Amino acid sequence: MKTFDSWAWVEFFKGSPAGEKVRAMVLGEEVLSTPAVCLAEIKLKYLTEKHDPEERLRFIKSRTSIVVVDGEITEAAADLKLKHRLHMVDSIVLACAQSVEGQLVTGDKHFQNIPDVEMLE
Repeated sequence: MKTFDSWAWVEFFKGSPAGEKVRAMVLGEEVLSTPAVCLAEIKLKYLTEKHDPEERLRFIKSRTSIVVVDGEITEAAADLKLKHRLHMVDSIVLACAQSVEGQLVTGDKHFQNIPDVEMLE
């Protein structure tokens, strides 16, 4: 399973070269997921830029399973934050991916050299 973070979705909607790689995954047959916290990040980004985020959020929800952040994930995130020195939200995103046995797909440099992360450039 592939798990997309906010970075992957932003690139997808931009249509960048990295976004085209995400698009191929979205159009493929693999099961996909998105951490719920990424919906907040994406919504905030587009609202800040004065764009309506609703169509993009609907698309994400229609194409991926949304991984709900619960107590188990937040506790795992604390461990990942310490282990990998990530920001807390990044730790939650990684914990969400791990909770569904997914490979995190991103280009966010904070995730470099972390196992089970597919880095896009």
